[in-house]
Amino acid sequence: MLKWLNRKIAFQWILFLGLLAFAVYTIVTQTQVANGQGAPFLYQSFADFFSAYEFLGKGIILAILLFQITFLQYYAIKNEFAAKNSLLPVCFYLAILLLTKSLITISPLFFTLMFFLIMISINYSASSVKLKNSVFWTGLLIAFATCFDLSSLILIALVVATLLINQFFKIKEIGILLFGFTLPYFYFFSYHLLTDNYCEWIATFHQIKILGIFNKEIFSRTLILIALIFLGILYTYFIIRSRLISESKIVIQRKKNITLNIYAALMVVCLFISNTTYPYILGYLFVPLSIYLATLSKERNPLYINELTTIITFATLIVLWL
Repeated sequence: MLKWLNRKIAFQWILFLGLLAFAVYTIVTQTQVANGQGAPFLYQSFADFFSAYEFLGKGIILAILLFQITFLQYYAIKNEFAAKNSLLPVCFYLAILLLTKSLITISPLFFTLMFFLIMISINYSASSVKLKNSVFWTGLLIAFATCFDLSSLILIALVVATLLINQFFKIKEIGILLFGFTLPYFYFFSYHLLTDNYCEWIATFHQIKILGIFNKEIFSRTLILIALIFLGILYTYFIIRSRLISESKIVIQRKKNITLNIYAALMVVCLFISNTTYPYILGYLFVPLSIYLATLSKERNPLYINELTTIITFATLIVLWL
């Protein structure tokens, strides 16, 4: 089934447009923003803006979703995780968002996913001058990302890991990355200092909470615990399967698969430093899952393991959101 779907580009377009239309309808009619309490100050500001100007807020959310699927499609095709012209990565992503009702309640991680997709789409193997510029702007973007979601700090480790894989170790580029990261915070501090409300700004950091995944609801329901364990097994399977598939590829493709697996592992860390509560917190895994599922669609397997794995993955996600 996956192999057939992978070959039918016209059908993929129909599926994609249908899922996108449903996503737009969901955003326009049902989307709300999670409470900003315990989140960084820019997310709190967005939550307040959404409450005052709901229509404009939904427009911003829709624009972010379009950015996400654009960068996801670009990354998957550029790194050959999906067949040329295939829309399966964004189809899987939209399907997961809709099945898990993740577009009904927008949490801070929705912004993190956008910045994450931007980070992984940047070319880190460019010339020295272009690399320095890219790394500087990357640092700026990560700083803004952390103002929406503290878990975006993991993007620094993600970029450093990518630099180490694609370049020789260059302390200068990492220094530029950190400089770019600190610059927005220096600007925010200076602005609030000059306007004499820096104490209120600093107080917003004291409100930040982490470890949102550890709530009583998870530990009080056996079915949820079983489904979470099963999701962890599936996620590990995808990483190992991707590694095994890449062994028969050329060196460049093996490097891309290693990088993807590192990205997937780092996104797991976000589960433990985010204030987002269950089940929305599992959204950090949606991008890697979409890419892995698209990768499986290219691979042959006479026992239909790829199809069964895809069905089980979606079934597990549905159970977690019941």
